[in-house]
Amino acid sequence: MLYMSKVFDDKSRRKYGLVSNYIYNMKAAKEWDRKLFWGEILLVVPTVAASLLGTWLPSKLVADLSGGMEIPQLIMELALIAAAMWICNAAANMMVEYCEMEGQFINTFYAKKYAKKIMDVDYDYLEDEEYQKIYGNAWRVARYGQGVASAVMTFSGFLSSSVGVVLYGILLGRKSILLLLVIAASLSVSLWLLSFVRKKHAEYYEQLQLSARKEGYITAQATNSAAGKDIRIYHLMDWFLGKYDASLKEMGRIYGIIHDWYLFRNISHAFLQLLMDGMAFGLLVYMLANGEITASEFVFYIGLVSGFSIYFEGALRQIMSFSNTSASISYMREFLETEDGWNRGEGIGQETMEQLKQHAVKLELRNVSFTYPGSSKPVLKNINMVIQPGEKIALIGLNGAGKTTLVKLICGFYHPTEGEILLNDIPIEQFNREEWYSLIAVLFQDSTLPALTLDENLTGQEPDKMDWERLESALKLSGFREVYEKLPEQGRTLLVREINEGSTDFSGGEKQKMLFARTLYLNTPLVILDEPTAALDPIAENELYLNYGKSMENKTGIYISHRLSSTRFCDRILLLEHGEIIEEGTHESLLAGKGRYAELFEVQSQYYRDEDERKRKSELMGDTYEMKSGKERGVFDE
Repeated sequence: MLYMSKVFDDKSRRKYGLVSNYIYNMKAAKEWDRKLFWGEILLVVPTVAASLLGTWLPSKLVADLSGGMEIPQLIMELALIAAAMWICNAAANMMVEYCEMEGQFINTFYAKKYAKKIMDVDYDYLEDEEYQKIYGNAWRVARYGQGVASAVMTFSGFLSSSVGVVLYGILLGRKSILLLLVIAASLSVSLWLLSFVRKKHAEYYEQLQLSARKEGYITAQATNSAAGKDIRIYHLMDWFLGKYDASLKEMGRIYGIIHDWYLFRNISHAFLQLLMDGMAFGLLVYMLANGEITASEFVFYIGLVSGFSIYFEGALRQIMSFSNTSASISYMREFLETEDGWNRGEGIGQETMEQLKQHAVKLELRNVSFTYPGSSKPVLKNINMVIQPGEKIALIGLNGAGKTTLVKLICGFYHPTEGEILLNDIPIEQFNREEWYSLIAVLFQDSTLPALTLDENLTGQEPDKMDWERLESALKLSGFREVYEKLPEQGRTLLVREINEGSTDFSGGEKQKMLFARTLYLNTPLVILDEPTAALDPIAENELYLNYGKSMENKTGIYISHRLSSTRFCDRILLLEHGEIIEEGTHESLLAGKGRYAELFEVQSQYYRDEDERKRKSELMGDTYEMKSGKERGVFDE
């Protein structure tokens, strides 16, 4: 269900007005299908023409009969008018059919726009709670599309009704302004009532949202396998059903109130319609009795009154109907028109970029602080560090120390609240986003594998564009080459079983090596490894350390690990605690300093000694023993 409240506040109305959204959607229709665009506009011609002919036909019949026209001539004339009406109606029906059919698929246009934007928008937006509402609403518009799909016919209906109002109004006004005012006043009151009821609908919609979210949450939990275990073991079914039933009853109560308001409006409208018809027909009868109009004109004006009423109400109904559609378009526009924080224009230039890619780079953070939006407490405070070209540093710290946030700042996913980040003394702001991203390769803890072939996952490229020599080197240095060569189809192997039947899944350690190979293939001057050994056994972990040194030749590296002893091969260790770098040096110098690092190292070493003792005892008893991974232990993990 759409998050509606933003549509009804003043700011939203000012930013995206009804007319503005009409124009925006028309442009979208034109970009999607030019025939659809012109169909929306030209549909007005046969629609209004058929209606006007239908209004004129009875009057013409009365006039011809009163004038004594011969029956054969009368039949011929009526046949011609009927044929013209049939042609107009047939043309209108064909255009309506096309517009309805293609209009149902215009959400495909918005879905494509959404997909491109969500994968391209600055990363920090994805973690912002307010923006999550924005792209969540836009996703529902793109996914379901009822609002934007109905916009095509809403616009055509509004255009036809507007032309009908003007045309019928002119014809009525030429005979009697009073008659026109009576009709317009009655319809205006009726439609004011409709507007009032819609506002009530919007107010109750907010209450409906809460119950709908509860109902959606319970439904999601009922189909969630993880929650399913607790529901069965802890006998939670009755509790869930009780909450579900309560949510449905509350939704039913609110829908009932909304229904009552619409019932009130419909009864009021019927009364006003009766009053208007009585006054209009009474005025026409008076004019006929006083000889101001003929019998044929009386019939014609009766038709005009009815037609004007239908068109006038139709135009205003379409406007109100489009207010719901406008909500959908507002959601999508708010999302698509999000301004970038990153520089997307001119950067440092290709020549400078080529120079940076040829050698290891210097990374510097000057007085960098970062505070998450909505928080008053900084996660990082006055971080100052310089990583020299070719240097390999280890970044360690307890949970919540700020390691992940620091990595995201270096990647450019976040922008510092204070301070600056520089690469080879060039501030990050001078790079455009794609330049910066092309200089950094990161092995994240929670990496994603697209449902592509293994080679495409490793390189991010089509087979004809891959650098096979670079891929071979990455496979060898990562330790993944043996796994790769044992696969029957090797690089053509499909991944992700949920999408590709018969695809291959890797163990945790194999996947870790594969992701390391993917990182190395990028061949960037700055490489960040975030817990690269979390899923590896000790032998594979030691192999990675050895390969890491070889793979980082002519590169600058940042290595993040929970295991302090695994950082010995790095040139320098930085200990992060409470958002600040409290110690730095080599493994030996930090131990000799007997500070916080030495204290934590002793605690962790004791844990591993205990693990070894438990393993020895298990083997003596003939039991199988599995040592927990670093993540399972919860030691030095963020």
